[in-house]
Amino acid sequence: MQFLTFLTMLAAPAIVMATVDPCSSNTKGYKPSSLNCDAAKVSTAIQAAECSHNTRVSGTQTFAVFETDHQYDENNGAPYGTCSAYTCDAPTSDDLEEDSDYWVFYWSDDGEDSGVGTTCIKDPQTGECGCEDSDGTFIAGSDSCT
Repeated sequence: MQFLTFLTMLAAPAIVMATVDPCSSNTKGYKPSSLNCDAAKVSTAIQAAECSHNTRVSGTQTFAVFETDHQYDENNGAPYGTCSAYTCDAPTSDDLEEDSDYWVFYWSDDGEDSGVGTTCIKDPQTGECGCEDSDGTFIAGSDSCT
């Protein structure tokens, strides 16, 4: 029953507003040891790819911190977890501590690796790649969402 509730939640992504704007760099396996602000937006039970491919705030998003929720490890599109989006100054590498359950996405070149770092956003039922429009609509097989 929990899995069906989870799928129902994912089938109605319009609840979570986002803007198609992929991050520029990322650092996997690390989390900020401290932050200079609170998250502007927190989204739960979403794919790491959603966190890296879309901004989640109305202002200028500088970075996002993704924390894996292992109860969804076997689902299409994993890893799933919590994406916390920020508008303050992004943490530097000196501000990070190792933790394999975390991934930091930067809308700058501050990350360890360039690009989004994740695979495509996947349909939770079929695993097919696609993208998510800014209203939360998933479009299977597309990479040109707006």
